[in-house]
Amino acid sequence: MELERRGVVAPLVVTETFLPLVQAQAQARRVRPRLVVVPHPVGGLNEAELAARIEGAAAELLRMADEARGGA
Repeated sequence: MELERRGVVAPLVVTETFLPLVQAQAQARRVRPRLVVVPHPVGGLNEAELAARIEGAAAELLRMADEARGGA
């Protein structure tokens, strides 16, 4: 979150369960982080399940990177 405050694009990947905690910390620090929210849990997934989560998060991260560069 500190990087975002300094103007560096630094998305956070967070699971749904921890989203309220991240939002509370962001509010306390007066920042608006870019968030990629994935289903919880991440640990204990089999290879296919984890690959699906990674693909979904990667697509969102790439979109955010393009947006930050002034693209789509």
